[in-house]
Amino acid sequence: MAKAPKILKRSESKGEEEHDDGTANSRDEGINVALSWFLHNNCTSNVQLATLSNVCRGWRKIATDAVASEALELAKDDNVVSEQSSTLRTLLVTDMARGLVIRQKGPAEDNNTDGSFCLAWFAPSGIQLTSVSLEDDDDDGNDDGAHVVSITKTTKSNSSSKKVTCCNEWRGYTHASEVLIPMGFATSFVHGVFDATSKLAFGEDTSPMTTTSSSSLSPSTSSSSTQNNSPSHEYNTTFSVRGASLARPEGFCLCLDGDYIEHTHSSNFQKPPHASTEMTPSNVDDWMVEYLDDPSLVEDAGLSSNQRAKKQRDLGRILLPRVIMSTRRKYPLLHRFADTDDDRKLTQPSNGNKLPRLDQINPRGSPHKHLPFEKRQRSVQFLNPDRSQAVRMITPKFDCGPVDGPITAFVVAVSTEDGCFFSGRSCRYEFGHMYPTSSRDMQNDMSPICIATGKNTEGKQDKSRTKPMPSRSFDSSSEDDVDSSFSDQSMHCLCKFDSGDPFQPRDPSVDDTTEDCTYRGRMGPGLWHCYAAVFDGQNSIIRVDGSNEPSQTREDFDDEDDIDDADKACNASKYVGSGSLDGLTIGSDHQFDMSLCYGEIEGESGQGAIAELAIFKGRMEQDDIEQVEKHLMEKHGILSAREKVEYITKENSNRSKPINIESHWQEDEWTRQAHALIDQRPPWKLVSEPIPLRVLANHPTVVWQRVSQITGVPMRIARIGARKSNGSSDW
Repeated sequence: MAKAPKILKRSESKGEEEHDDGTANSRDEGINVALSWFLHNNCTSNVQLATLSNVCRGWRKIATDAVASEALELAKDDNVVSEQSSTLRTLLVTDMARGLVIRQKGPAEDNNTDGSFCLAWFAPSGIQLTSVSLEDDDDDGNDDGAHVVSITKTTKSNSSSKKVTCCNEWRGYTHASEVLIPMGFATSFVHGVFDATSKLAFGEDTSPMTTTSSSSLSPSTSSSSTQNNSPSHEYNTTFSVRGASLARPEGFCLCLDGDYIEHTHSSNFQKPPHASTEMTPSNVDDWMVEYLDDPSLVEDAGLSSNQRAKKQRDLGRILLPRVIMSTRRKYPLLHRFADTDDDRKLTQPSNGNKLPRLDQINPRGSPHKHLPFEKRQRSVQFLNPDRSQAVRMITPKFDCGPVDGPITAFVVAVSTEDGCFFSGRSCRYEFGHMYPTSSRDMQNDMSPICIATGKNTEGKQDKSRTKPMPSRSFDSSSEDDVDSSFSDQSMHCLCKFDSGDPFQPRDPSVDDTTEDCTYRGRMGPGLWHCYAAVFDGQNSIIRVDGSNEPSQTREDFDDEDDIDDADKACNASKYVGSGSLDGLTIGSDHQFDMSLCYGEIEGESGQGAIAELAIFKGRMEQDDIEQVEKHLMEKHGILSAREKVEYITKENSNRSKPINIESHWQEDEWTRQAHALIDQRPPWKLVSEPIPLRVLANHPTVVWQRVSQITGVPMRIARIGARKSNGSSDW
């Protein structure tokens, strides 16, 4: 804190001046001591630390020194986080500074998974674009003269309607500022903490920051931009993000990249732990020949460059997910306030601006006028280029090793029906709309949001993919060619992704989740939301758009005397988060049994997309969760649940016929009930309160004007009475 100014009278003596100056110094010292005590004993959230460090330079210096000293103590082998430790040791910036010191000391691995740290953060800016042609072009360079699909980097010239923009790679955050600035930290404070920690560890005359952390501090540095443009096999985790920083479509791993094959020649190449043979380009070619199961390829001769490129293009057409832009209208109800001329006159503000009508859509699907908070972001839709089948992405096993719960996760996503946003790499750690609570939701595939994990009660992990991947030919279109049993044939790739056949049969030895491993909220699928969850047993929470979800259990149980304890409602969520998270499967569960999207379905049924995903080790404080949610909702144009109610209440005050909504859960319940009423056979049965006509009239099967809830693009609807309906009424 800055020194208080001295106000002296001319008659005051020199002694009195010194006395006043000493009082001011004593007051400052007292405040500094109190601040230091608070930091070490009561500062439990990253938001608190960021707020205190932003007060003034003096407080920032005290906070910097406190974090640096705790980070240095944590870097010692005999120091771990305990109840008697400083509360600063549980914060993200402290763990980053500790990791910085360990990496600067030498090549020793950082296997300490105590405390809190970022495991992975995949943002829209990291989605790598690739153009996939849906037309078959002749490739004169191939020996067999087969038709291939071209995959090129997306440019403005690639505007053909026969090309689809896809994602061949999703690069996550690796810089400290990318993770900490959403928490409210200033860049100068983050740099100051790392500088102070380095000086404490290595002395005033050394500057290891220039060699170790410059590539992990800020994306504005030259070294970081080099890393962003680096080959995939060189894009690695840092002390800021310790789990995974790279995700690729399963089956489309590094073994297909020419840069990686050349990298196997280099002296600094390290064989992945799971690879049973020494890595050479010929080994990679042999694996591809066996994996692709193509009789036209001669195994002894390996693959020519043209053959390798052809197979990469063919796999891309099958395995790469589509890239879309999310709709601006994340909450369509807000645009229902200006549907009539009378309402437009009543709701017209004094400045002359009007709320957009639903039919004011331009050919690209964007409203001519949109609300100020509405934004679009690049997103991954987990359908292959021709929409024929679902796909998913995977990360390598976490560099820091498997981590135990609790785990905190954030997802900005949309699901039109039941689906899993993400799960563990080889074990259940699921987050999505799954495991319905009632027969109605089961029939309509509209389950509430939930989290589910494996059970670990005696130090034993739940069953995972311990068996190798089976082989499958991508040229076969018959389902009879796929063995329905789980094969023992080893088909793992030879890069760090340890990828295999993405269409493996489900392992029947993996049991379905039980009630004691599941925690459910209330909100159903259908719209874009900012989801957050903490996997922490019966202390777990789920949040949607900044609001805590009420916990739910299954309604329909068998006789309580006949069911296991695992399925009793009183034991719900008891073991959520008790297992370990070893990596990420994005767009599906780890078994590929509950994918986010379903192929070959007309309209929007069974479609979904993910725009951003962040995973943290540890249970984040409420302040931190709310701060990250605020950052994500502002970034993606999503109103919080409270803001939606306030907006509707304000507009209702000027509306001749107010829209009656008590909460966002009520609107969601009406929507799911409308699906049940329209889809079920007569006689129709209403199991809840009456549904407003406006909700029923906006059902996809009867609506007159329809836009995609995922992208906002207008959708074609058939005429009334058409024999083959495409999302329109046949009445």
